Amino acid sequence: MEVAAADSAITPTSSTGKAEGSNSRPAKRRKFQRVYPEDELRCRRSDGKGWRCIQERMEGSIYCEHHNSTKSKISFRAKPKKRRLSSPKRLLSAKSPRRLTARPAKSDDEEEDRTGGEMFNGTKEDENGNSLCHQCQRNDQEKVIYCSKCNLKCYCSPCIKAWYPLLSESGVAVACPFCRGNCNCKACLHTCGLQMETVKWDEDVTQEFLKYLLIKLLPCLEQVHNEQRDELKVERSLQRTSHVKMEKAVISADQCLHCDNCSTSIVDYHRSCPACGYRLCITCCRELRLKCGSAGGAQAKQQDGKEEEEPESVEIQGSKLEKPVQSYAWAASSDGSIKCPPLSQGGCGGCELGLKTLFEPDWIAKLAMDAEMESYNTRTEHDPLHCSICDLGGGGGGGGDVKKKLRLASHRNGEKNDNYLYCPSRHNVEDESEGLVHFQKHWLRGEPVIVCDVVLEGGSGLSWDPMVMWRAVRETMKNKFEKNTRTVAAIDCLDWQEVDVNIHQFFTGYKDSKNHKDGWPQLLRLKDWPPSSGFEEQLPKHRAEFLAMLPFQQYMNPKTGFLNLAAKLPENTMKPDLGPRMYIANGLKEELLKGDSVIKLHKDIADSVYVLMHTTEVQLLEEQRQIVKDWIQKSNHKGESKWSSLGAKYDVDRTAHTRKSVYGGALWDIFRRQDTPKLEAYLRKHWEEFCIPDHWVVDSVVHPIHDQAVFLTSDHKRKLKEEYDVEAWTFEQNEGEAVLIPAGCSYQVRNLKSCIHMVLEFVSPESLQECLQLTSEFRCLPKSHHANKDKLEVKKMIVYGATKVVHSLQQIRDSCDN
Repeated sequence: MEVAAADSAITPTSSTGKAEGSNSRPAKRRKFQRVYPEDELRCRRSDGKGWRCIQERMEGSIYCEHHNSTKSKISFRAKPKKRRLSSPKRLLSAKSPRRLTARPAKSDDEEEDRTGGEMFNGTKEDENGNSLCHQCQRNDQEKVIYCSKCNLKCYCSPCIKAWYPLLSESGVAVACPFCRGNCNCKACLHTCGLQMETVKWDEDVTQEFLKYLLIKLLPCLEQVHNEQRDELKVERSLQRTSHVKMEKAVISADQCLHCDNCSTSIVDYHRSCPACGYRLCITCCRELRLKCGSAGGAQAKQQDGKEEEEPESVEIQGSKLEKPVQSYAWAASSDGSIKCPPLSQGGCGGCELGLKTLFEPDWIAKLAMDAEMESYNTRTEHDPLHCSICDLGGGGGGGGDVKKKLRLASHRNGEKNDNYLYCPSRHNVEDESEGLVHFQKHWLRGEPVIVCDVVLEGGSGLSWDPMVMWRAVRETMKNKFEKNTRTVAAIDCLDWQEVDVNIHQFFTGYKDSKNHKDGWPQLLRLKDWPPSSGFEEQLPKHRAEFLAMLPFQQYMNPKTGFLNLAAKLPENTMKPDLGPRMYIANGLKEELLKGDSVIKLHKDIADSVYVLMHTTEVQLLEEQRQIVKDWIQKSNHKGESKWSSLGAKYDVDRTAHTRKSVYGGALWDIFRRQDTPKLEAYLRKHWEEFCIPDHWVVDSVVHPIHDQAVFLTSDHKRKLKEEYDVEAWTFEQNEGEAVLIPAGCSYQVRNLKSCIHMVLEFVSPESLQECLQLTSEFRCLPKSHHANKDKLEVKKMIVYGATKVVHSLQQIRDSCDN
C-alpha cells in the first residue's frame, strides 16, 4: 500500500490534465505547490520520453529510495532475457526501443569494434534506468565505471581496455576521457578538440620581432626589386619614354599565375601575349636576351660597371642543368623585345609580349624604399651565430643540464663543433626565457633541432592509434564520401609501385604483417592521408591537437605564427599547401637492402617539422622472420659492416640503445647544406650502384637529389665518409619527438617500426635565401619533373610579408610620436 501511494503521489500530469499512461478523468487542481529538488539531486528514473521521477535521489546513487530498490529486482529478472538475445528472431521481435537490433554482416572496410549506437555526447539510459557506456552506447556489460568529476558519463570496462590502454579504471573514476578532453568516441572525434592559444606580446617584444623580420626580408626584397628594375629599363628603351605605360593584369584574388615556360610563380611584373594569353616571367625574359645577345640582354648584364658573361647552363650546387629557355628555338629581338613562342612551344608565334603588372606599377619600388628607411635603426649588435652554451656543452665542459639538451649525432673532425644537435624538451622550450633565442642561434646555422616529449607535454592524450582514426574517417565516408574513397593508393616498398589498398585492410596490417610474393613481408607506405582538402573535415580533432602541441608556435603556427611568412599571406589569396599531412608506413629495424620502408634522399623547398605520433613493432610470421634472416646473412657476405643498422656509432651517449630490444621508431640522416656539392658528386659517381628492388638499375638522372630516387645504405654512408669526408647527422627519433629540418638540408628516413608521422611545412625568415635558391633550382628541371612547378611562391610571401612589417613599424612609430 505504501508503494502504491508513493506511485500515485508522484504521477505527473500532462498538458491535458490526464495522468500519464491512464484513461481517467482530469485530476483536480491541487491546493498546494510541490517543490521539486534541483536537477542534479533529482532521481534519474525516466521513461526515455517526457516523464522523469521528481523524488530526490539517495546519497551515493542516481535513483531515489523507491526506484533504487526496484532497480535490482528488474536487473535480476532481466538477466535471462539478455542471454536469450543471441537469437536473431528474439532480436527482431524485441519491443523495447533500446533493445539491441540485428545488424547485417560487416564487410572488410567496416570497423571491427563494439560501437553500435548513434553519435551522442551525453550518457543515455535504457528503460530500466541502466546507464549506457559513452564510448559504445551499449548497456550489456556488467562493469561500468562512473566519472566522479562530471557525475554524468560512464565507460564500460571492455571499452576502457580496448580504446584507452593508458588509462586505468580508477583513472576513469577520477576523470573520464570526456572530462580529460581525449575521448575518442564517434561524436567526440568530430569535435574541434584543442584550440591554439593566440599569444599576445607587449609592444616592445612585437617591435623586436618586426625588426628581426625586416632584417631578414630586406635582402630578398631588394633582389625582387632589382629584377623588376632591370625589366623596366628594357621597357623604357622599347617605349622610348621615361614614363612607362603598363597594363594591369585582370585576375581574381584567389588566382595564382605561373610562367608558361618555367612554371615559376609570378609575383608582379611579367610579359603576356595579347592574342593567346601566353605568360613569361621576367627571369625567363632576361635569360632569352642574354642568350641572343640583344641590346636588352647587354643592358641586363651591366652590373656596377662590370660586364659578366651569362653561361648557357646553370651551376647548381655542383650540378649543371640547362636553363628553361635553352631547349627552345626561340629568340629575342635585337632591341630586347620578345615575341610569343611558336605553337609547338605553347604560344601563337605572332604578337609581341607586352609588360604587365599585378599591382601598381611602382608598388614594389616604393615598398623597397620604405623598408630601407625602416631598417636604419634595426641593426643587431650581438653575434647571432655564436651559442656559448652549446659550444661549451659540446666540447665536454658543460654541465648536466647542458648535456640533457644536446644529442650526439655525428663524429666530424673540424674547428666547428656541430656534432651535437640542440635537443630540448617541450617543457624547456615553453618555460625558458631564452628558449626562442637559443633555437634561433641553431636555426640560423642551418642545423636541425629535435624537441622531445611534444606529444606527452603538449597534447591532451588523444589516441593516435590507426583504428581510432579509422573510426572517425569511416563515419564521414559513410555519410558524405563515395565508396571509391575507401580505397587508397599506397606505395609498395618492395618494388616502389602504387597499389590500391582498402583503407581498413591497410590499418589492420599496420601491426600484423601480411605476405608479399615469395613470402616476403609486405611493407606499405601511405602518404598524404587523408588529403589536405579533407583533413579538417574528416579528422578535425586530430588536426587541432597536432597544431596545438607544436613547439615554437611563433614559427610553426600556420595562421598566427608571427615569424612564419606563410601566415603573412592575405586571407583572400590562394595559399600553398603546406599541410599538415600524415605519413603512415610499416617498418622493420633490420636493414634489408630490399624493400626497406624509407623516405628517399631529397630536399624540401620550405622548412618542415616531423612529429612521430605513434609507433608499434610489426609482428612477423615465423616463416617471414626466417626469410628475412636468411636474406640478411646472404647479403652480408662482405663481412660485418663498421656501421650498425641503427646508426648507433654516432650516438654512443645513448646507453639505452646498446640493447637490441630498445630502439626508436625512425632512423634519420640529415646532411649539412654546405656538403651538398660533395654529396651530389658522390651520387653521380656511384649512380649505377643504386638499384631499386628486383635489381633494376636506375639508368638516368636529372638531378641526383631532386629526383628522390636513391637511399643511402650503411655501406654507401661509409664510402661517402671515406671518399669525400661527408657525414650526416644520424639519430633515432622516438615516439613523441619532433624533428625540425631547415630548408636546403638533404635528408632521408628509414622506419624501424610502423610509424605515424604528422608533417607540417613553414617558412622561417632565416631560410628565405635557401628557399629562393631552391626555387631557382626547381625551375631549371624539365617540365615533366615532379618538382618543376613552384608550389611555395616564396617571392609572394616576401612581398606581402615586407608590406605587413613596414606598415606595422610605421604604426608603432606614429603612435610613439603622438
